Amino acid sequence: MEFSAAEREQIAGELRSALARSGLTQDAFAHLIGTSRSRLSAYLNARTMPSAALYQRILRTAAGLASARRHGWMTPDRTAEEVDEALRSGDEDWAFKLVVQARDQLRAMLERNDPASDAWLLRSRPISDPRYDALLAALIQHEFDQSDHPLRPEWAEDPHLETTWTQTNLRRGEEWTRMHTPDWLARRGIFIADRDLMTA
Repeated sequence: MEFSAAEREQIAGELRSALARSGLTQDAFAHLIGTSRSRLSAYLNARTMPSAALYQRILRTAAGLASARRHGWMTPDRTAEEVDEALRSGDEDWAFKLVVQARDQLRAMLERNDPASDAWLLRSRPISDPRYDALLAALIQHEFDQSDHPLRPEWAEDPHLETTWTQTNLRRGEEWTRMHTPDWLARRGIFIADRDLMTA
């Protein structure tokens, strides 16, 4: 399909506005949406037209990031950054709370039909510790599965642990913890009682 010069510039202008709203650098935004910096530059300068699917992804992702930033809500990459910082300082309790907090915030986004939930569809980096990465993925996928959002974050489908991880409830013990772990979490190789997944 051929585009007129006016149409090409209109689309490029919308993409430049989207990039500005995202709050990310061109490099970071290209990485997040799954393209190269040079390819994104070609879109922004109307040298190449993106596919309809990529065009929608760019607009949706930028709007999600802008809304998340406006509300001070977590995004996948921000969560990974803050969890990694907590783990580097040796504070696993805070790392766990950050993951649960991110889940709680996503739940609020989905309940309000806020576009910030679209910021959770893509990510450019995992959490360095596979345990916390798999936990975050499980929690995020579960929230989307419980919602009526039309899309699902593909990145959240994969992380599973080869060696099981049990966060034992100190009062009830390991056996009780395993018995009270939700099935959708146990399938990831993670055992945490449902009551311990409440707001931390």
